[in-house]
Amino acid sequence: MGISAARDLEAVRHGFTRWLSARRPNGPGPHLAPIGQPATGLSSETLLLEVDWSNGAWSDGQTAHESLVARLPPDGDGLFPVYDLAAQGRVQDLVAGAGLPAVAPLAVELDDTWVGAPFLLMPRVAGRVVRADKPFLRTGWLAEVPADGQARLHSGFLDLLAGIHHIDVTDGRCDFLPGAALRATGTTLAGEVDRWAEYLTWAAEGDIPAVFTDAVTWCRTRLPEPEPPASLLWGDVQLGNVLVANDMTIAAVLDFEMASVGPAELDLAWFLVLHRMTVDRCGGDLPGFPDHATTVDAYEARLGRPLADLRWFEVFAALRSGAIMVRAARLLARLGVDDSWLTRGNPTVTLLAELVAG
Repeated sequence: MGISAARDLEAVRHGFTRWLSARRPNGPGPHLAPIGQPATGLSSETLLLEVDWSNGAWSDGQTAHESLVARLPPDGDGLFPVYDLAAQGRVQDLVAGAGLPAVAPLAVELDDTWVGAPFLLMPRVAGRVVRADKPFLRTGWLAEVPADGQARLHSGFLDLLAGIHHIDVTDGRCDFLPGAALRATGTTLAGEVDRWAEYLTWAAEGDIPAVFTDAVTWCRTRLPEPEPPASLLWGDVQLGNVLVANDMTIAAVLDFEMASVGPAELDLAWFLVLHRMTVDRCGGDLPGFPDHATTVDAYEARLGRPLADLRWFEVFAALRSGAIMVRAARLLARLGVDDSWLTRGNPTVTLLAELVAG
């Protein structure tokens, strides 16, 4: 959720009841249980809806039950200036249409009069979540899975990422995403650096730590040449954004609010940098997960081409991750939380400085 007061979930429940009733005006009315709310942060908000339709809702006369998930923009200021739910829904349709385990939306409702905000509505998929806000490499269900199960998840995760990157971006279906307009000119990366530099200025509210301005300059002066070919990008590539089935396969891929078009290296480097910081924080990796070099080799084979200047992409990933942390720190400061951690002991700042110097 955002930094303002939490949503009135009872009012939201009544709003969803009215919306669902309007979708079936001649049928029996829905009954919604109290809305569930998973752990939330400063980005989009997820609500869990359990809906029972009265007898007669279906041809067999039995009560029908639906488990739904609604995704809403943050209630207040969030990590990003714009939350385009329609774009997220279109990406999910693209990925699901490619035969990958994305959840095709049931509806994208942009009228905020129903529940107080636009929303993306999806069927709920069963699966376990890797809690990225916890030391999941050391404790929790994934750490307790045998090494062969961990390896199966990691391999499946790379398969999923490669599947997204192999979706055709030349047929116009991705032209609504950031980076698409620059694809034909071969200047996607320069545009991405400019876009994130603008984000950093907005996020920092006029007070940008020097390590980030130095990193922006570093990225601008060392752009990979030639620029790698463009792919559809997931954006926030991390284990916390998939649902994991009991057999350690991936049941669903989540969270496309950072989706764009650009070189696949942008996604891979994001995953590698975030995972490296998690390994450093936890004091070691899972026994079933391959090391950095093995992961890079395995992904290169899946992508079907050599990876370009991965160091540049990892610096840029650390810069982007750090910029989001700057925004989070500023939001928390408004709540009275000390944000001095941003420049003291912040793993992103430390890693960014190391990558730029190395």
